[in-house]
Amino acid sequence: CEQQLLANHQSTLLDKEETGCRALLREEKTEDLRRMHKLFQRLPNSPSCGLQPISQIVREHIVDVGMGLVRREEAEKEHSNYAQQLIDLHDKYLALVNGPFSSNTLFQKVLKEAFEVFVNKDIGSTTTAELLSTFCDNIMKTGGDKIEGEMDTILDKIVMLFSYLSDKDMFAEFYRKQLAKRLLLNRSASDDDERTLITKLKYRCGAQFTSKLEGMLTDMNVSKDTQNNFSTWMKSNEISMMPDCAVTVLTTGFWPTYKVDEVALPHELLKCVDTFTRFYESRTSHRKLKWIHTLGTCVVTGKFAAKSIDLVISTYQACILMLFNQQEEYTTSEIASTTKLPLEELKKYLQTLALSKYTILTKTPKGKEMGEKDLFSFNRAFTDRQRKIKMSLLVTKVSQDEKLSTKQTVDEDRKHAVEASIVRVMKARKTMTHQALVVEVSQQLMKLFKPDPKVIKNRIESLISREYLERDSDKQGQYKYLA
Repeated sequence: CEQQLLANHQSTLLDKEETGCRALLREEKTEDLRRMHKLFQRLPNSPSCGLQPISQIVREHIVDVGMGLVRREEAEKEHSNYAQQLIDLHDKYLALVNGPFSSNTLFQKVLKEAFEVFVNKDIGSTTTAELLSTFCDNIMKTGGDKIEGEMDTILDKIVMLFSYLSDKDMFAEFYRKQLAKRLLLNRSASDDDERTLITKLKYRCGAQFTSKLEGMLTDMNVSKDTQNNFSTWMKSNEISMMPDCAVTVLTTGFWPTYKVDEVALPHELLKCVDTFTRFYESRTSHRKLKWIHTLGTCVVTGKFAAKSIDLVISTYQACILMLFNQQEEYTTSEIASTTKLPLEELKKYLQTLALSKYTILTKTPKGKEMGEKDLFSFNRAFTDRQRKIKMSLLVTKVSQDEKLSTKQTVDEDRKHAVEASIVRVMKARKTMTHQALVVEVSQQLMKLFKPDPKVIKNRIESLISREYLERDSDKQGQYKYLA
């Protein structure tokens, strides 16, 4: 009876233009979909019978909707809301799978497959991995205004979306750079939320994936203890220091690589550096401090005509402003030679001090163009309603150069990961055909990224040239492991 009434007419019923499966999905008729599921689950599953044809229609529908979102997003200039739109889309279809389709494993599988298709499409030149990481960054900066429990739900949704990414290593590298800035610039809304997300990622990808992120959080806690010990050391040695100084000591292996600059610090800041170095060297002899001022912050007091105002600025901005304690005005080239900051970088910092919302310096001649002979002087007439102002630090957002260097870092790391995987597999198997080796290496690395077969071939060639492997002279397309 079911064969006659349902199976023989299934494709006709599902493909009807007005009342078929596609029409019901398009018009979001959940009750009708529930009835359809209940009806056809009576039939045995096969590509043309039962729930399988319905699940394929659902998959095609989700891919169509997702690709439509990708196309719309590519036409936009700003992509800050893309990750949220993906989360909303996933919520919608997850509710469909759990509701009308009764959490059937077949529909859970097609939901995953469909999302993997469009989540891994780049938006212009930007990967979804980067956009999701930036979305996390914004959430972590403003997470404090979420009610308890809501944040945990949002983090679960982020990790679910992350699980569909094929470039998980790309996400990890962008996330690490943004986490570093949040921690060092004190922009993170909650340490607990930071730890929660890292724990969820660890559960999904393993301890090795999150080891650097956990190391960064540990460094911040250790630095607080080091700072307390530094204060105690200064008291016991009767050292008084102006200005107050707080140093964050980082472990090189955990943190992104930062440029070690040769900036000429004002003598007030040099005194801080020398004092902390003496303290640190008195406690440990096998560690060497390398000072990185890129992400440093300072609070300086500007004595303006109307009132004094505290300015929260970067170390570089402080180096520029503190010059004006010595003389009234400087040219751009004089500031560059005194601070030893590269000219192009200096111009960006001068723009934040003279051409932004807060004009701490006055530029002559006026205008946005900046030449080497332009004059800068301290703007005594500046005032503001607030007693403390947070200036633009320039380093809070990921710059274009940082994006490129992140992608280069990931590409380099992938080469090492591919080589390590090839050696592991060959060490276990001793001999293997090219095709079998490529398949096994791809399967091993799929958790982190989708390796390009061309890259695997290049790495095999590299390992042969370094005598880790050799070609089998008797069998074409076969490799031998060299112990």
